[in-house]
Amino acid sequence: MAEANPLAGISRCIRRICLLREQDNAAEAVRLEQNEFANALRDLRLAHGPEFLPESELRALFAVEENRVADAMVLSELLLPQLAKLFPSTAPFPLQARPLSTPPQGLDSAIPFPRTATPGVSPIIADLLDAMLASERTGRRTASSDKT
Repeated sequence: MAEANPLAGISRCIRRICLLREQDNAAEAVRLEQNEFANALRDLRLAHGPEFLPESELRALFAVEENRVADAMVLSELLLPQLAKLFPSTAPFPLQARPLSTPPQGLDSAIPFPRTATPGVSPIIADLLDAMLASERTGRRTASSDKT
């Protein structure tokens, strides 16, 4: 099944590349960019024409995702100490990064939620970013449809 937004896959891939760079994992970022990203971009341009997503727009997408990842990293640095205080080490579940198999409770089930993670990327952060952005897009659609 094709995605409703043809740029969604590209944006996720760019976000993971930016996250890898932010985490000082340049080798994995290069691997992802040269393989999965290059293949996704090629497929996108084959499906929509060679002029689809020109380099200037692609650079702009990278800039947006770099900012989002940087903001998410700062937010996580601020929130993790607070969360650690709320969940002492005797908590019945470990507080470690792990792949999520289902969306966090409260997210609309219609929102696509990633089930796999890119090696080298903290799965919880990548999944959190994807879920937050998907939720944000759904909220915008709801708000705009309420106006009509």
